[in-house]
Amino acid sequence: MVTDHARIRFDDAVSAVTARADNMLGARAAGWSDEQCLAWEGLLEVAKVMRRDAEVHLEDAYGISISMLGILGRLTTAPDGALRLTDLADSMGLSISRISRIIDALEQRDLVHRAACPTDARATHVVLQSEGRRQAKDAQGALEAFARDAFLARLTQGELATLAGVFGRLIDSARGDAET
Repeated sequence: MVTDHARIRFDDAVSAVTARADNMLGARAAGWSDEQCLAWEGLLEVAKVMRRDAEVHLEDAYGISISMLGILGRLTTAPDGALRLTDLADSMGLSISRISRIIDALEQRDLVHRAACPTDARATHVVLQSEGRRQAKDAQGALEAFARDAFLARLTQGELATLAGVFGRLIDSARGDAET
């Protein structure tokens, strides 16, 4: 049962989110319904808050960022725990310079090291160290628990199915748009 106080907080939150949509989209948002504004701006807000909170959780517990964990996680599943630097950048959607800075930080902590690619002298491999594998496993477990508590536990099975269907369709559409 929703109390009047909870309804007011929800209405205030909706107003704040739709106001942000007006600010971001300008006069064009004037023709948008509150539901459209909330859907668009809510998506952006939830993604921002969840990522920020997950980042804080990982930084506090393990001293690593989401991007660092993304790299370590990819290396744990790679053959021989090694991937080309360019492949890491491509798979994460980050620039080579950004990936290089993250790799520098991981190297300083002895979680990875760079090595010459055995099949292409022009390429550099990033190789997972045993401590990097351990940290990745621990941090992945902590992030999974965080996501379960902060996200999955707050959704009904029907809401989860709806979100999965909507996001699956939007991701597929965005990939199709990128290919054309």
